[in-house]
Amino acid sequence: MRNYEADEVKVLNAEEWQLECLKKNPDYCSWGNYEDYMTNKDSQWGSAVELESVGELWSLDELNELVNFYFEVTRESNPCKHCDQSGHNPETKLLKDSWYSFDKSEWISIGRNKRYNNLAWQYHLTEVEIKELVKHGRLNDLMSIHCSYDEETGKWHGWVNGTKQEIEEPEYPSPESVNAWAIKGAGHDSINQWIAVEARARHLGVYGKCEHCNGQGYIYTEPKAKLSLQMWFIHPRKGSSRGVYLKNIEQNELETVIEYLKEARQRNYDRFSKL
Repeated sequence: MRNYEADEVKVLNAEEWQLECLKKNPDYCSWGNYEDYMTNKDSQWGSAVELESVGELWSLDELNELVNFYFEVTRESNPCKHCDQSGHNPETKLLKDSWYSFDKSEWISIGRNKRYNNLAWQYHLTEVEIKELVKHGRLNDLMSIHCSYDEETGKWHGWVNGTKQEIEEPEYPSPESVNAWAIKGAGHDSINQWIAVEARARHLGVYGKCEHCNGQGYIYTEPKAKLSLQMWFIHPRKGSSRGVYLKNIEQNELETVIEYLKEARQRNYDRFSKL
């Protein structure tokens, strides 16, 4: 967990000092070792590194400049075999799987180099799913105005002349237009799938979490959580960068780690101080 999520905290069994570290994180934490472009596993400087303990932290100098970080609270686990890591009950998981459909018997060609699976219900959305997608701002390509719905306030907001304003409930695109767009255009992504699956499952009255993992998709194998630190170093001379992951921080080591990060902050500031 990189950002404080109340539902996950309930089952993570983390200590308060660990959770407090999450509040120190930058807003954007969607990167790390073996994610996105940090997948290099060779022996060169740009490959990801894992450190076992605080005592292995690198010295900061002009060859190793720490430019970004985030704390992470984790707990060892195994994938939940009952739900295939989906976190859903069987009925919801069936909807998730049939979104794409594993049955390839109804492929339809729509051009020289494109075809689609007519059994996949992502190409047969109804008003139920479309309304939820619009609420989340996911069908703006088909809307006369880019908009989204705030569940907390119950109000719609849209961008008018470059300014976000409160608006009336918009007119939803028709199922025919949405499904044609999905077939011929860029189509839906995994976020749209998640929204549409939940909307259809709730409409059918079958939505629910896996009873074995409580919707987590995994089952914990450790009694308690641990605090880790993901860092991003650059090497100006090599024109390279790498992710460095400190796997475990004990509570009595936290002050040392905080001072280390403060030193990196000062070094980053000093490089630009003459401007």
